[in-house]
Amino acid sequence: MQHTDDDLLLDPVRRFLAEQCSLTALRGALPTDKLRAGGAPEPVPEALLLQADDVAEDNVGCDSDLFAGMWSQLCELEWPRLLMGETHGGIGLGMPQAVKVMELAGSALLPLPLGAWMNTSAFLSEQAAHAPISQWLDRCMHDGRIAAFAISAGESRMFVPYCRPDSPIVVLSYAHGKVWAGVAKGIAGSPGIDPFIHNGWLDAPILQIQDDFACDKASWDTFELRSRMLVAAELLGVAARALDIASAYARERQQFGRPIGSFQAIKHRLAQDWIDLDNARLLLTQAAASMEPATTAETTLLANLAEHTVRQAAGVAVRNALQVHGAMGMTWECDVHFYLKRAHFLCAMMNHRYTDADRLQQVWQLSADRMTI
Repeated sequence: MQHTDDDLLLDPVRRFLAEQCSLTALRGALPTDKLRAGGAPEPVPEALLLQADDVAEDNVGCDSDLFAGMWSQLCELEWPRLLMGETHGGIGLGMPQAVKVMELAGSALLPLPLGAWMNTSAFLSEQAAHAPISQWLDRCMHDGRIAAFAISAGESRMFVPYCRPDSPIVVLSYAHGKVWAGVAKGIAGSPGIDPFIHNGWLDAPILQIQDDFACDKASWDTFELRSRMLVAAELLGVAARALDIASAYARERQQFGRPIGSFQAIKHRLAQDWIDLDNARLLLTQAAASMEPATTAETTLLANLAEHTVRQAAGVAVRNALQVHGAMGMTWECDVHFYLKRAHFLCAMMNHRYTDADRLQQVWQLSADRMTI
């Protein structure tokens, strides 16, 4: 069998995620599962009930070791340096490879900000390799320490996904031809819709490290566009895996003496989901390829189309995957609900700056000179 360069990259990624980031391991990190036997909650004597503060502390500690160990291994494998150029000590691959890695990360429900690290480390190495913030991030990767990345949500309010009390927070913003960078102290977040990801809010952060460097608008736009593409790739992986789970269940579940996948109402829906996700993957692949070596108006158009298509296809696919499982899909024991929750989380991340209407307006504007009426 002939192997491509992408196979040489992706096969080890698949093996690592299967071994280190299985749903069994992720479930084991959840405090709710520690009080379960056979999937059903057991009554707990009142004398053994934990106080609210103890529960919050336990929620953070129970999965910190798993996530910290997983991140340390990712740093040893140098995945966060995938987009960083070889001259700066990185792997030196491009966006076509990065989106494939992030699709695999999404299919495994990787609860770590890998995409943000890949994009930010590459951006800082390109724009300010010797700046204090770049050197600090490089030391974090060398030591296997994780950091969260804040997302602006107003004048002084920032949303911080993947946050931990012991994880510093990187803050980046752009204005007047400069990037303003800083590192704030970690905050104690809590799980949102996705039980594997802790989120928090950062108000008027006190920065421990402050830095700024010159950057042209085109480079910053490329940075933001890469970030959007990596999130879309992760969402695509989540939806594709949910579809695989639903298809396997439809082949096994019997109704009226036949697999439910033989009924048109189910098999046609799953087939359409596969087509829609494959179309989205083709668009995303083309958009990623068009970013090399530089971002153009064509790239921005393809990226908006890909982002919108992925979001629409993934949203339908994960909901259908849940419905194929019937009432069981709503139970804690069924894996598919984790994919629905991750999809909702990633869709919210995608919409923090651009809504579907914004994307479609950009598509219309960028393609106006191509349209004939």
